[in-house]
This record gives sequence, structure tokens and C-alpha cells, in this order.
Amino acid sequence: MKKQISMLLLLLLCFSTLITGCWDHIAIEDLALVRTIAIDYLPGRRAPYLVTLAISLPADIAGGETTGGGGEPTQLFSAVGATLNLAIEQAALNLSRRLFLSHAEVILIGEEMAKHGLLHILDFISKHPQARFSTNLLITKGFAQTVMTTSERLEVAITEEMIGMIELARYSPKSEPLKAYEFIQKMVTPGQDAYTALMVKSPPLEEEIPELKNEQKPDSQGESSGGEENGDSSSGSSDSSGGGGSKKAQEILTLAGLAAFQNDKLAGFLDSHETRGFLWFLGRTSHTLLAVENPEKPGETISLFIARVQTKIKPHIKNEQISFSVEVITEGDIRSQTGRTEIATPEMIKKINSAKAGAIKQEMEKALHKMQKLKVDLVGFGTILRRHDPETFSSLEDRWAEEFSKLKVDIVVTSNIRRTGLQAHPARPQR
Repeated sequence: MKKQISMLLLLLLCFSTLITGCWDHIAIEDLALVRTIAIDYLPGRRAPYLVTLAISLPADIAGGETTGGGGEPTQLFSAVGATLNLAIEQAALNLSRRLFLSHAEVILIGEEMAKHGLLHILDFISKHPQARFSTNLLITKGFAQTVMTTSERLEVAITEEMIGMIELARYSPKSEPLKAYEFIQKMVTPGQDAYTALMVKSPPLEEEIPELKNEQKPDSQGESSGGEENGDSSSGSSDSSGGGGSKKAQEILTLAGLAAFQNDKLAGFLDSHETRGFLWFLGRTSHTLLAVENPEKPGETISLFIARVQTKIKPHIKNEQISFSVEVITEGDIRSQTGRTEIATPEMIKKINSAKAGAIKQEMEKALHKMQKLKVDLVGFGTILRRHDPETFSSLEDRWAEEFSKLKVDIVVTSNIRRTGLQAHPARPQR
């Protein structure tokens, strides 16, 4: 009997080792949830990596009420270190809770860090147990830390502002944010250079439009106009870009343009117009507006909506010379015009189609010129050549950047306007 009991206890002991437990369990209330990681590089320092962490406030983690908008308010914590891991570890010394990086949705990288190279950051993402390849990768001009200190406008935290911009970028061909794994895929693909979206800290309209700026100047009594009625020296919000007010308007964030890379190092930037020109090559410009000059009245503008885009890229090899042909087929509608020209006639439609095709081709040529100047093949012409003729590309792979910089590309754009709208025959004003 004792032998049977001993065997039973032994079996129970063996089975107990197979039962999983919560030995490393940590309550969410004890975690500091990181939403954004901003990374800068400080050359010439023993600890060159500057890390700024946007961490959700504990009150909201525990279920507290927010002050409006979506998401969770955050607090910033910064530190420096000889490596990225050491900088994050140093920042953790300022916290009363354990860092948790798996909730980070954005990694924002400063310009100097991007020039130094992203290899260390990508290595960190691949090896840290809490880092995710699905994290959005953004680049900014100047320091990433200064972007994190920008005041939010619609959301409760600047992290929520950036996440919202990333989500809306799919509807606007002025940017192309990539996740970390998408960036790595492009970086390691032969004949393809990597890129990702550019987060720009831009001045408000009050600083760019003289008329708005003049309205904010105080009068001779040191008060702004219109401020005496309500006893306030400001006639507008300090963070509004709509004009008015004596307070200096705050800078705003814009997700526009691209950062182009050679291998893991920053090669240069494409502005928002060059970015759309680049995205025409990829066929990712549908549901956007395009303004063209009225073919019959140059002082007027016609606004066109791009409904569909189809792009075909083909390589051509003749007498050992490589060239590419790019065919872009677009469909769209006329949305508005600033004049009263009758646009429903076949002759006018033909002219508008020609103007639209010319405007698209011009944007594409401008983007191509910028990419060739930077020697970055963001479109992936080399990858297309590799699929078409692997042997030819293999002989050029080591010097493809130089070959791409002088590559001949023939662009043909076809436009088809489907609808002219209800105001195709605008009424003439009565005298």
C-alpha cells in the first residue's frame, strides 16, 4: 500500500512540473506602458544615444477619465546611453514602474540618428523581447525629442496625433509610412532602396502668411485689436492656425514627404510634391485631388479627382543599354473650377485630359530626378530588372546606384475623365 502511495506521489510530482504557472506575472498597474520611442544621436559623446519615451499616465491605465479626444495622456522621460538598450535602462531609473515596450506604436528617429545609420535600431527591434516589427517607423528633421514636446491639437497626447496621421496617410499620397518589417524588407531586397514617412514640425499659417501675421500685432496700447470687449488681450487660441490673437502660435506636426535611405543610412528627403510624384510610379495615388490650369483660360484652375490609377513598368535591354518604360493609366472626375468655362464639350474634355496627363508626368519626372540625384532607387527598378533578366542585374548589382542615377525612363500618362459634374454648363451671371 505504501509503495502504491509513493508511486502516486511521485507521479503527481512529475506532472506538477508540466503545469505552467504565472511565476513572472506582473499586474498592468505596475507597468509603465511606452507608447512612442524617440531616438536621437549625439556625435562626439561617450553616450551618444538620446532616448525619449512617451509613457501612458498611470491614472489612465487604471481606468481614470481622460480630458477629451482619444487615447491616453502621456509623460515624457529622457536619458542617454552608450547603446540604445543602456539609454532605455537609464530612463527606467526615473520611473516608479517597470518599463513595458510592447505597446509602443511609433519609433521616431531624428535626422542625425538616421544619418549615422539605423542598423543598431533595427538590431534592437529584432532582439529585444518586447519590441515589435509592426511598430511604425518615422523620420524627422532635426531632433526627435523636440517633436515629442510639440503640443497636441485634437488628441490628448502627441503620440495619438502621430498615430492618427499614420492611419490617415493611406488616403493621402503625400506620405508613405512603413512599419519596421516593411522597411527591413525593402532594405534587404536587391535593386530596391528603403524609405519611410517624414514627420515635419512646421510653422503655423500665421508665420507664413503676412496678412495673418499683421493681424496679430498689438496696437499702440500694447493690446491686440478686439481684446477690450472681453477683457482679454488675446483674440484667439495660442495653438490655432486660423489667425488672430497676440500670442505666438505654436508649431504643428505634419506627416508629409519621405526620408530616402541607402542601405541603412539617410540619403536625403523628398518633399510632399516629390513624394506624390514617386507614388505615381507605384500606382498609390488614387482618391487624391489634382489641380490643372484651364487650357482655354490660363488664369483659372480646374480641380480633378483621381479615382483609379494603374501603373506598368517594363525594362528594355538593347545593345547592352538598359532603359525602362512606365505607363500610367488614370481615371477621374472633374470636381470644381474657378471660372465659368463650359467643360462638357468633347474638345474641352480632350484638352483637360491632356493637361492632366502633362501635370502627372511632370510630377513623376521631378520625383525621378530627385531620386537619381540622391542615387536611391525607391521605385525598385533594379528589382524589376532582376526578375526580368537576373543575369544582367547580377552584373550590375554592385554598382546599381550609379547605374540608376543615369537610367533612362520613358513615362507615358493616359487620362480618362469620366464625369464632369452637374455644373458642366455653368450659368452666366445676370447683368
